[in-house]
Amino acid sequence: MVKLFKHVVLVMVCLSPLSVLAATPAAAPASATLKVGIFDPQVALWNTDAAQKALKAFKADIKVQEDTMADLKKQLDALSLKMKNDGSVMSDADKKKIQVKGDDLYRQYQNLAATIQEKSKRMQQQVISSLTPKLEKAIAKVQKDTGFDLVLDAHAAIIFRPDLDITKRVIENINSQVASGSPSAGQGQ
Repeated sequence: MVKLFKHVVLVMVCLSPLSVLAATPAAAPASATLKVGIFDPQVALWNTDAAQKALKAFKADIKVQEDTMADLKKQLDALSLKMKNDGSVMSDADKKKIQVKGDDLYRQYQNLAATIQEKSKRMQQQVISSLTPKLEKAIAKVQKDTGFDLVLDAHAAIIFRPDLDITKRVIENINSQVASGSPSAGQGQ
């Protein structure tokens, strides 16, 4: 068991990225510095003008359903309060009526919630599928313009200097691609 543990540790050390870099010093001259950029793809995607427009349209689209859900919740709360306050003096038939009405209201509430959730999922998929190619082009353009050797997802970095964050530039580039209407906008600019 101890031998197995030592072998596992040895394999982990040998395969770690740091040991790979340390084992290949000839890969980059000692005087060369690696220029790294950081960006948050989720922030970049969802803070574009196109995504914000889609979110605004989505909110307007579900406003009536949300209002209906709020009304259903008020009715459910009122029924619950009535049962709490008057339940001890109600007949079994009245309790049953309230229970049936409450079950019906709850089903309506659940159906509306499911409808909103499905609409939200479709909207998110549409935004992601339409903006992902533009996001990829924007990252490449910003990387080229800034001269970064490496661009990392901000979630992969534990600590980084704010001046390395290119998220805002990526957002601006996506916005210009969408504004121009050209699928190849952002390249060669």
